[in-house]
Amino acid sequence: MATKSKQSGPTTQELRDSLDADVKAFLESGKKITQIPNGVSGVDSSKGEKNIALGQGKKD
Repeated sequence: MATKSKQSGPTTQELRDSLDADVKAFLESGKKITQIPNGVSGVDSSKGEKNIALGQGKKD
């Protein structure tokens, strides 16, 4: 029977603990976390359109 190879890098729990510590330090430094409502974009539409084409464009 084959054995499982060892996981390289941090475990999921170690990553969670590290993130928790980072968030705690961030908040203790006096900074705040702003929750953005679902459906709100982070793109500032007042700056005009970004000429980004998704997918395959027409070939000339």
